[in-house]
This record gives sequence, C-alpha cells and structure tokens, in this order.
Amino acid sequence: MNSQSISTPAQLSLKKILPVMLLVQLLFFLLVMLAPIKITVVVLSGIAVIIIYLVTPNPLITSIILSVVVAIILPQSFGRALGIKIEEIFPVVTLFFLILTYLQNDYDKQLTSRVTTNQIGKMGYWLLAFLGVIFISAVMGLIKDRTKILVIDEWMMFFAWGFYFVVIKSNISDESIKYILYTIIISSVLVSLYYIFEFRSLSGIARFRTDQQHIFNVTIPLLFAVFLYHTKKPIKTLAIVLIIPMIIAVYITLTRALWLLIPLALIFQYFYYIRSNIRYAKIGQWLFPVLIIGTIVVVGLFLLNQMLGVQNLLGGRLATFKFLEYDPSLLARVELGYYVLQRFQAAPLFGTGLADFLRYLYYPTLGRFNVYWLDNSFLQLIWKTGLVGLFVFSIFIFYFLKRCWFVLKNALNQTDKILGSSMLFSFIALVISSFQCAILVGYRFNFVWAVLFAIIEIRAQQIKAIKKSAGLAINPEIAK
Repeated sequence: MNSQSISTPAQLSLKKILPVMLLVQLLFFLLVMLAPIKITVVVLSGIAVIIIYLVTPNPLITSIILSVVVAIILPQSFGRALGIKIEEIFPVVTLFFLILTYLQNDYDKQLTSRVTTNQIGKMGYWLLAFLGVIFISAVMGLIKDRTKILVIDEWMMFFAWGFYFVVIKSNISDESIKYILYTIIISSVLVSLYYIFEFRSLSGIARFRTDQQHIFNVTIPLLFAVFLYHTKKPIKTLAIVLIIPMIIAVYITLTRALWLLIPLALIFQYFYYIRSNIRYAKIGQWLFPVLIIGTIVVVGLFLLNQMLGVQNLLGGRLATFKFLEYDPSLLARVELGYYVLQRFQAAPLFGTGLADFLRYLYYPTLGRFNVYWLDNSFLQLIWKTGLVGLFVFSIFIFYFLKRCWFVLKNALNQTDKILGSSMLFSFIALVISSFQCAILVGYRFNFVWAVLFAIIEIRAQQIKAIKKSAGLAINPEIAK
C-alpha cells in the first residue's frame, strides 16, 4: 500500500520477526491443547514480557498481532484464572505499550515520525456510544444484585470492541497492516488443520466444532480476494491452496450457516469483480472464478471423503434443511427468542442489564439450565441493552460497511481492493449469520473484529488524504 505515513526502521524490520511470530503461534497452539489453564496464563504472561518487550523491534505492533493470534487459535473461552481470561492478556499488554508510547516520546519513534494521528472517525463515535450503553447495562446488572463476576465477564466481552481505539491510536503502518492480515490467514490455516486432526480422532462419525469456525467467514473471502486481485500468479495459487483445508474444516463443523453464507460472500465478491474489471468483459471468461470455486469445493469434499468416508454424515446434515420445523437447534433458538421478547416488553429502552439469564422450559439442555448468551447477536443486544443498544450497534456496523465500500471504490492499489472486497462481503455475511449466533457480540473474536474495523478506518482516512492532496476525485456518495 502507498500512504503518507513514514515507515521507521523498527517497522521495516517487522519482516525479520515473522519467523518468531510463527513460532509463537505454534507454541500457543500446543500450549492451549495440552497445558492446564493456569499454566497457560502464566506462560502467556511470560511470553508477553520476554518476546514483546525484549525481543521485538516494535512492541506495540507485536502485541496487537499476538492479541489476534490468541483470539483466533484459542479453542474456547476459559474462566478467569488469576482474574483474567487468556484472550485478554495481550490486549491489556497492548494498551500498556500504547500508554507508554504516548508518555515517552523517545520510547518509540513511530509517533514522532508522523504529521498527524489517526482519528477515530464516525465509527469510533458510535462505538463510544455503544460502550456507554454497555456501561449503563452493567450498572443495571449490579443494582439488581446479580453475580458480580458474571456482570464483569459480560462487560469485558462487549468491551473487547474497545480494542478498536487502541489500534487506531497505535498509528500502525501499511506494512504492519499486511502482517496483521498474514497473521489472520496463518492462524486460520492452523485452526483448519486442528479441526481436521480432531475430526479424524472422532473417526468421522460426529461433527467437530468450536467457536473458532467463525474466523473462516472472514479468511476464506480474504484469500479469494487475493486470488481475484493479486497480480502475481504464485500468490494466486497459494491463496487457492490455503483455502482448501478451510473448506474441509467448514464441512466438518456441519454448521449450515457457514455452508450457505460463505459461498454467498464469494459469489458477491466474484460478480463485483467481473463488473469492475474490463478483462472479464467476455461472457465465457466470467465463469473461470466460478470454476475455481467449484473445483475447491469438490477437491475438499473428495479429500475429506477419502480420509473418513463422510458422505452419510454430510448428507444427513444437508437433509435437515427439509425438516427445519423439527430441528432441535432451531426450536431451541425460537423458544429462547420468545422468552427474550417477553423480557424486552418489560424493559424496552435499555434492556434488562448484564448477567440476566433465561431458562429453557421445553428443550432439553444437557445440564445448561441457565442461559446467559443467545445464538442471536441482535436478540442478545435487545435483551441486555434494549432498543438503544441495538440501534447504536447497528449504526456502528453500518458505518463500517460504508467504510469498506469506500476503500473498495477508491482503492489505490491491489491491497486496497483485497481489503475492501473481503471485509465488505464477509461482514455482510457475518451480519446475516448473526441472526443465528452471537458472533458479533459474544465471543473473543470481538478483539479480531475490532482490529479489522480499525484497519479499514485507518486505510479509508489514508486514501482520502492522499487523493485530496493529489487533487484526485474521491468516489462518490461515501467520501465522508
């Protein structure tokens, strides 16, 4: 990417620490699989001090990257061992380094080498409003004498979105943005291989899934955008190769929303691409990317079936689309949704507050009697934060999608096109998926989403500044 920012020697040496970052990812991957939770917390804290402070040339950027790694690779959220969750360690360390950078100008030349600091943008102001609503909901939960640790836990889950401001004010360089995207891709590949390994241990007779599969909503469109827009054929080929294990992992989850929405995102990416690219004016050439997608799907299915013979398992899951009215998973969501709407009538504006819970009446829950999180991001918001919280968060998401469109329409290079296309269409799919899961509000992935939202805002500001200084026209309606 081109930008007005000036890269410092510390930033330029990021490529030298990539092998170290890969080693950290592998170490953490093995750690969370094998070690007890408290040992994991202690070891990660040690990594935070040793690697970030003593080894890397740019501690602030490195801690952001490690925050993303942990959020993606962690199989599930664990309890608050030692008072903090594993996924919160590196974001807290990042905040520490950001404060240190502001207090000591000579600690990191990054700030002093720039003329201006990134602004939080309209997205940031709406996010501030949303976090204010979350604070009110937390106070309501405490006033109603709910369990304090549960109030804190939910508050921290929502406040993970505040990592957006940390990234914005870190003044990350264009090169750092690329390394963050590389980190997301590599971490996703590790997750997909982990899924395949665990599925094989089940002999292919049952589904395997964790919270991690939601990252494929973003990574597969990201790699597909690389295939569409990158100019180097080896990179295009690599992107397709990396998609294959992720496609296999998506099959393994038996998650119907992923089966529907990931192809939908790719189709929209593809048709936008051929409409904006004159090289694909001939109708016969339009089908080439579709052929590539189809080949990936078929190869993924073939490899999975060759390994474990899963045609009956996948076919049985596919058949459930015909009988959704009898589907236990859907019926459970409908039941809880009905209870939430009853609670909403009692507290329509600001909701019932944090740490409120529901109880199934008809659906067997295998011991999970109290339900604090719904499989619906928007019902979760209207339940805990009311109409005010739902409205503010929806406007926040709207401005993000608007910024993605701006980056895509005003792209200065292929990286802008890759970033704008993948984020726009993948998050449209994620918003749709949020009607059947809490992916936008209830997972540690809020840290990852916050980083990606900040990257889009940073790049949008850079594009606007570059075009303005060069006297170039800014494409249309979404220039602000």
